[in-house]
Amino acid sequence: MIEDTNFYQLLRAYYTFIHNRTQTLFLLVQNDCLWDADIILRPIAECTVKFAFISSFDNPERNEKVREFWEDLAEINRLKQSKQAKQIIELTNIDSKFLSDIILEENEHRILSEKWTKSNRQRTEQLWSYNEMIKTISTNYDFKEILGLARNFTQSSHLIHADETALGVINDREQRTEEQREALMNFHEIRLLSDCVQLYLWLVKVCSKLSDKELDSELIKKVEEFENGKEIFKPLNKIIE
Repeated sequence: MIEDTNFYQLLRAYYTFIHNRTQTLFLLVQNDCLWDADIILRPIAECTVKFAFISSFDNPERNEKVREFWEDLAEINRLKQSKQAKQIIELTNIDSKFLSDIILEENEHRILSEKWTKSNRQRTEQLWSYNEMIKTISTNYDFKEILGLARNFTQSSHLIHADETALGVINDREQRTEEQREALMNFHEIRLLSDCVQLYLWLVKVCSKLSDKELDSELIKKVEEFENGKEIFKPLNKIIE
């Protein structure tokens, strides 16, 4: 990944984001902040999916996806942010330079609004949605196992939105006996760490395809040993039941 094309620059930016968020997740797990770690897992999974998604195309489509990320999605976000900032100022009469600087000038707003009509915006955003990217990867790369990532997204979404499912699961754990609560926390921790290992493994698989290099057999062995090591926690199921 030493090439300095726009594509590899973006992959390096993705990897840095994933690595730093994973370190944060590990710190949260070490301090028993497992629900918070679950929330952090979502951007890690999303960025991993984007890494694999863009990489799954051949040129020139790959370069087009990089351009879409930096230009098209950026323009759509600028329109959304401008609208939100304008609404806040109008509703609250807040005199904020921070907000006013986000509002697009009239001419630029007109040009972007004409370019990004509702249908055009939805069409572009849909292609970059989490589940659509996963489907594309599973087809382009034949990574069928990546379809399982939908579970991470759903779990984190409940927690991010603090909906009834999230509050119910958290409350259920708090109502358990100390022994059951400890067992549930062990399983939760194992899942978080296992998901991070699998996400990193997918990054390695993608890089292997890009470089035409075989996966390191020692690395695969270590991952398998880690996954097999989870078996020792299975007896905890009896405690939870």
